[in-house]
Amino acid sequence: MDHTPVHTPVHTPVHTPVQLPVLHWGRQDAPRRVLLLHGLTSAAACWWHVADELAEAGWSVTAPDLRGHGLAPRTRRYDIDGFVADVLLLRPPAQPHGTPAWDLVVGHSLGGLVATAAASADHGWAGRLLLLDPVITVREEAVEGFVRSISAEVRDADPEEMLRENPRWHPEDAYLKAQAARRTTPYVVETFLRGNAPWSYEKTLATYPHPVTVLAADPLHGPAFTAGEGRRIQSIKPDFHWSVVEGAGHSVYRDNPAAVTAAVRT
Repeated sequence: MDHTPVHTPVHTPVHTPVQLPVLHWGRQDAPRRVLLLHGLTSAAACWWHVADELAEAGWSVTAPDLRGHGLAPRTRRYDIDGFVADVLLLRPPAQPHGTPAWDLVVGHSLGGLVATAAASADHGWAGRLLLLDPVITVREEAVEGFVRSISAEVRDADPEEMLRENPRWHPEDAYLKAQAARRTTPYVVETFLRGNAPWSYEKTLATYPHPVTVLAADPLHGPAFTAGEGRRIQSIKPDFHWSVVEGAGHSVYRDNPAAVTAAVRT
């Protein structure tokens, strides 16, 4: 049985956002704009496959390194509100009046959590969300296990081992993920997890006023987004759709990039 924590974080203004480095694919003046937000210990470059395909399909694609990741600034704290403050500053140039800043925001794992919180804080920021196995709920008892496993990934990042453990990945995925993990630190992982948990953004996602799609990992791989969360949100939110990507692990966009690009087009 799924048990959602009672605690739902309340956002307070953050006055010290950082300027995030970004990568772009496609034409800046393309009629459709998508923002891609990576997960914990990842980076903007890891979106290479999905970003390139979307750019070829006519999208203007932007992906930042989130704070504490890639080439982004390091900070003393890694609270969720800080991530939110950073990404809300990201807006494409020449934005038509009265339209969302981003037609679509895609977020994986941590990026899905940040996308949910940011879009709910500013309803004009995103016209639609596509969340890839988002971590919208973390229970207190799970935190130290996450700290140990993810910190070990940062310390021991090896592309060959990643490829052996994830045979569906392209070799470029493994090398870019290992590079991104090495650019993160155990401090970022520990501070983020211990400083924010427990959290639940299930209610936040259920009451968000624009369409949301979730692609969850296969139940055989221990998805972050559970069937219970999907059913509960779907019972409240008519424009919420979720599905399982068969055979995919937590890194849905690495295991099955075609599923992600197909979901963007629907």
